[in-house]
Amino acid sequence: MDTIEERLRAIEDREAIRELTGRYCRLATGGRAEDIVELFTKDGGIELDGTLERGHERLLAVYRESFDAVRPIPTVHNHVVELDGDRATGYCGLELRMVADGEAITAAGHYEDTFERVEGVWKFAHRKLVFYHRVPLSKGWA
Repeated sequence: MDTIEERLRAIEDREAIRELTGRYCRLATGGRAEDIVELFTKDGGIELDGTLERGHERLLAVYRESFDAVRPIPTVHNHVVELDGDRATGYCGLELRMVADGEAITAAGHYEDTFERVEGVWKFAHRKLVFYHRVPLSKGWA
């Protein structure tokens, strides 16, 4: 059985990781590409539609381009976090509303994450975004 200190550390780590994903959403809603990049390890990456972009310089370019094209309002939920020392893996569901070219878009999916603790702070090492649907709100997803 784990000690109380180990159990408390696990609770604190899980909460820090949940807060990291929430901070990501808040920064995305504000279009704050520079701040989002700081949530990643130096060689961290994001994967979308089979394309992986890695490192702060590439991530900054990707997020700036994305925020120039769309205004996202993401919400994450249903977190599952598996801890392994200074590394962790996670899953969280995603509901996304955005405006692209003046049109309201609805999307849903999930993130598959790998996290690393860097100098005592949890960061994204890898984020994979899997969409279930991404459609104009006027058309719906059914």
